[in-house]
Amino acid sequence: MDCCGHEGSASGDARFDIKRVADGVHVAVAAPAYKVNSNTAIIESDDGVLIVDTHSKPSAARVIVERLRDITPKPVRYVVNTHFHWDHWHGNEVYPAAYPHAEIVTNQLTREAMLRKGLKRIQDHVRQVPGEIAKLEADLAAARSAAERERLEANLRLARSYLAEVKALQPALPTIAFERTLKLYRRDREIQLLHLGRAHTEGDVFVYLPKEKVVITGDAVIGWTPFMGDGYPEDWATTLDRLAELDFTHIIMGHGDVAGRDWLRTFRAYVYDMVEAVRREVAAGATLEEVKQRVPATLAPTYEKAFSAYGDYRPWRTGVLGNIERTYAVVS
Repeated sequence: MDCCGHEGSASGDARFDIKRVADGVHVAVAAPAYKVNSNTAIIESDDGVLIVDTHSKPSAARVIVERLRDITPKPVRYVVNTHFHWDHWHGNEVYPAAYPHAEIVTNQLTREAMLRKGLKRIQDHVRQVPGEIAKLEADLAAARSAAERERLEANLRLARSYLAEVKALQPALPTIAFERTLKLYRRDREIQLLHLGRAHTEGDVFVYLPKEKVVITGDAVIGWTPFMGDGYPEDWATTLDRLAELDFTHIIMGHGDVAGRDWLRTFRAYVYDMVEAVRREVAAGATLEEVKQRVPATLAPTYEKAFSAYGDYRPWRTGVLGNIERTYAVVS
């Protein structure tokens, strides 16, 4: 296990543990950060490298490009985006700059979402982050302890750095788009890109290596409570059932450490149980506030500990309330 970090303007914000998952397959597991970074999967084949997801900003993607030279001299030929959320594709521009023949790949639904929603959200960040910076400055001025000041100063540096990067983004959209399935056959490896249904977004892409029994899920499966703001709670469990039909032993998730099939069962069960609990409350006439009080209490004995592996970074109690709000809006 090796750790690498960006040493430029966002020092400490883009840190990754590089782990071998199978022969020629590595994952850069992103450490918790002020501006979240996605994991990156690195798949080496006979003639080049395929990268899955590119983080929240170009500086983070450059960390992986630098680190790749320690893993393989081969060029990156393909970059896959699993979905349209900013923390999985804002580093895209780095790869064609470093590897002029690299193609960026996703499915048609995700490319359309990048155009309709993703590009707008870049401008949303440009408008919103100055307010975030102002609040951090005010909090810092009111800070009482040295530890609190240190934390706020670090976050303020990172927020300012992020604003500079997002203003300078040159969004690199996918150059290849598929519908349901795209298969890449190299001499030594088969790589399947699959759209199994709606889950975290309308167009989640799964990357499957049948020989190595590895699947890469993006945020359709992660190591903490899922974000459902753009999701399809009623479809999600069914999509994961289709995923479970594949023969694999290792899951490279969008966030969090490498997992196995046991975590998929837990994650799927949480999504299903949360949706059913909200549905029962809605059928009984409960208001949103009543549902937000009752459902966490129902789910906590089974799921709170399992979804708290990252401590306060992504607290379960906060995440489940967001999931309930999204589900309530869908089923009401």
